Parts: sequence; C-alpha cells; structure tokens
Amino acid sequence: MIDVKNANAVSEVLHYLKGINQVDIDKLPNKLINFLEENASKDYICDFDYTKPLSELDVLDETKGLLGLICLNYWCETEEEKAEFRQKLNENENQYQKELREKYNPDDIFKNDIVAEVQTSSVATELPSSIQKENIFTRIINWFKNIRK
Repeated sequence: MIDVKNANAVSEVLHYLKGINQVDIDKLPNKLINFLEENASKDYICDFDYTKPLSELDVLDETKGLLGLICLNYWCETEEEKAEFRQKLNENENQYQKELREKYNPDDIFKNDIVAEVQTSSVATELPSSIQKENIFTRIINWFKNIRK
C-alpha cells in the first residue's frame, strides 16, 4: 500500500496515459499497468487538458517523476535517446539546484540580519546616553550584584 500523495500521483499518471497514443501505451508492460491501476487513488479526481505539454499541466511532482521513469525505461528506445533524456534531467536538476542556492544562499541570509542590525542601531542612537553605554557585560555584572544584595 502506498501513501495518499503517491496514490494521487499514480491516478494522475493513469489519467495522463489515457490521453496519449496507443502505440506508446503498448510499450508499457501489463505488470506496470496493473500496478498503477491497483495503487491509484479511487477518490482523487484528475482533470487536465491533454492538448497541453506536461510542463504546463498542474500535476504533482511525483507524477512528473513517475512519467519521467516511464519515459526513460519504456519510451526511449535507443541508448542515444536515453542519454539525451538523462542529460535533460541533469540540466533540469542543475537549474533547480541553482534556483535553490539563489533563494536560500547562506551568505545572503546574514545580509538581511545586518540590515536589521543597522535599523535597530539607529533606534539605539535615540536612547539616552546612559542606556547606550550599558552593554551586556555591564548588565550581567549588575545582575550578579543585585543577587548578592
């Protein structure tokens, strides 16, 4: 038994297969088709336009992955086609990783903290000078003094 998300992806794969050429479906082993039918979600409703390319369809990432595996293993007929397909997958993965690095770059995370620090330091200049001079060490020392009292 597979989880709900994967069962939904299997449902989308079956729905996608209904819209492609029979020649391509015939390339798939019956064992695979039976597996998909047995593990597809019975409750998940798929509805997408068969005239659009897969990249424009609103399908789960797991669906794209399953279709990618099917394409590589059953629809790419020559080793050259498989190599080209793998190359395209690698390019897509590299592009995805590049976008992630740009979005979550560890070097840039601290830049935002510096901006926040500068903004809060401008607040500190408006405080009375007696409060500005008191640093964390002074506070700790005063805290210990108060405890002793």
